[in-house]
Amino acid sequence: MRNPLFPLLVFLGFILLEIFGFAWVGEAVGALATVALVVATAAGGIVLFRVQGFYHWRRLQQSLARGEVPARGLLEGWLLMAAAVLLLVPGFFSDAAGAVLLVPPLRRLIAAGILRRGLVRARTGPFQGSGHDAGGPIEGEFRRHDDEAGGRDVLDHDSGDDDRRR
Repeated sequence: MRNPLFPLLVFLGFILLEIFGFAWVGEAVGALATVALVVATAAGGIVLFRVQGFYHWRRLQQSLARGEVPARGLLEGWLLMAAAVLLLVPGFFSDAAGAVLLVPPLRRLIAAGILRRGLVRARTGPFQGSGHDAGGPIEGEFRRHDDEAGGRDVLDHDSGDDDRRR
């Protein structure tokens, strides 16, 4: 059984790694240049994410129009969002990981690896919502254009005893 503190330790390790990165870069180029680099990478990441996001959205729409199931495309979209978050988090190691996810061939390779390992499962077929019987009746209302009602639409309810004319 895994230690319940494992995610907390990974998070703290990540923060310590970023602090080490700030100190290392700050020592090499100075404090003001370090802050400028962090702001520049965040701004550049937002611009790249926006461009890549529009391109990716268009590709998803095209694959849906062709009738394909875009499982890998959707996973690549999630990786793009992860890249944006990593670029917005101040730090050089998170920026490097976000930059890797912004490169389309590397992102496709990572998405294919995730799907191959079965870390994400895609289910195809008709949608079956939770708690609903797929073969049972669907309750609702419908309109029937009836000549007996003088050519007007009649609203029928599922109970059958509450007809209203509109």
